[in-house]
Amino acid sequence: MGWLGKLLLQNWWLKLLALALSFAFWSLVTQGPTVERGLWVTLEVRGVPPGLALTGEIPSPVYLHLRGPQQLMRTLRQEEVQLVLDLSSTAAGNHTLALTGGHVRLPAGIVVVRFIPPEVPLQLVPR
Repeated sequence: MGWLGKLLLQNWWLKLLALALSFAFWSLVTQGPTVERGLWVTLEVRGVPPGLALTGEIPSPVYLHLRGPQQLMRTLRQEEVQLVLDLSSTAAGNHTLALTGGHVRLPAGIVVVRFIPPEVPLQLVPR
């Protein structure tokens, strides 16, 4: 065993303890209290099927009521949040699509509590 092996394995239990304590301290600091915040976000519509056109008005912006750790919510910028509706599997006709957390791209640790409006009316017509 070379000098690097000795360096890594000597007092391995102290190194493991230091790593565990570091992780515990990091977890306590980053968790912090949970807070809520509102944010207005522009609704993006993508993937309109070929041969169809989207008519009518799309409600935009949409208000998102968010919840997450205080540190993340304090530093959250509007450009980090995207609300995207993918219409690639939608047929022609009138549709009312409920907005869900799956439509929103957010930093990890932040969740959507509520959307206003909660649904988006859409009409796809043949071109």
